[in-house]
Amino acid sequence: MKKNLNRIVPIFVSALLLHATSAHAESCEETLKQVEILYNKTVDSCGPDPASDCSGLLIRGTHRADPAKGQQWDVWNPSPKARELGTFAASWMRVDGISYEDPGMSTQNGYIIKPIDLVRQPETPVHVYCAFPNDAWTDFRDDRGCGNNKNTNQTEAVCQAMAPPITSANAWVAHFTKFNNDRKQDQLQCGFNMRNPMSSKERVDAFRNFMGARRVINTREFQTQTELRLGNPKDDELPILAFFYSDPRGLNDALANQRDYKNKTGKDRNIVQIDFPRTPNGKATFSCTRAAPLPTQQFCEKYIESSTWVQRDDPKLGPKTWSLQVVPTACGRAIKDDQTDRMFAELYNKHKNDDQWRQYSINGGSLRRQMVCHLAASFDGKPVRNKPEWNLEPARPYVDQATAVAQHCNPY
Repeated sequence: MKKNLNRIVPIFVSALLLHATSAHAESCEETLKQVEILYNKTVDSCGPDPASDCSGLLIRGTHRADPAKGQQWDVWNPSPKARELGTFAASWMRVDGISYEDPGMSTQNGYIIKPIDLVRQPETPVHVYCAFPNDAWTDFRDDRGCGNNKNTNQTEAVCQAMAPPITSANAWVAHFTKFNNDRKQDQLQCGFNMRNPMSSKERVDAFRNFMGARRVINTREFQTQTELRLGNPKDDELPILAFFYSDPRGLNDALANQRDYKNKTGKDRNIVQIDFPRTPNGKATFSCTRAAPLPTQQFCEKYIESSTWVQRDDPKLGPKTWSLQVVPTACGRAIKDDQTDRMFAELYNKHKNDDQWRQYSINGGSLRRQMVCHLAASFDGKPVRNKPEWNLEPARPYVDQATAVAQHCNPY
């Protein structure tokens, strides 16, 4: 009888522990509330520490391994490149003018990392090593991803070590905009150092400068994420706040990541949907997800049939104005609002480094607005989307949708 009791008691205790664990699992609504608090918390510092310690969202977009290709990794653990550098990359956004339109990495899912002030033992926080106001190609940099970029001819360093030192948001913007017409502009920028042995005040100032610089360029660089390098966690110990997806294509991967994380670490983490801002001045919204995958949505394999730069005379913009002549595919012409981001991403990825595009990139969002106007407007009873060619001019200013429609998709 004693032998039987010894076998029964551990099972009974395990059941109690399992019940206790599930009873204390955070609800999605609780996670959602914390995400919204962080996103909307607009502080300059967290007491004596940088604003990154208690506000904003640290986001990393992810791709799952494909076993059919011999790939094997867990999305929450450092990649081979991260292990080489000793740091990994993430972006950071907040409601007060630090925004971007998607998580980057050509993905629709990933995770949100807990900031230092939310981490409780036995979890270990991850620390920000450096902060770049724009994606900086940090995998190609030395100094833990914070320093010189091997793809450029000049030598970059952390901002505070540049000659002369860059120690304010205005100084960073002045340095960055020197390269407005250089295709390697993002690689030529510097990042603000955040590492020890810096004092708390120096770290607060560095992150404040990062935030200030991003706000200045946010409209122009809305299609590009911020980039932070963070110290690598130990395997399976990254303090994840939640997994996320940003459109239906990412939900199944988010569910798989949630499942694998639970199986590997024993920790429950909820999934939230992030609707990223549609405009530089827009706000992200967040919601809880269903427990089951959404039905598979059909997307265009290709949205743009062709796109070519031409020069045309314009009554408002003047002679020989650069125009991007776009011919959508049949599928692209038929899309609804939920696929405009994908259509524009295809156009952006093809032309973002063209001189014509970069010259007027200060009008951030203008080309997207013109494209959406072509999809939405009708003139004289004829849908504009059915025009054989769409002419989009980067020199046009960014306006709201109503103004764009009133000006026949040619704002001025």
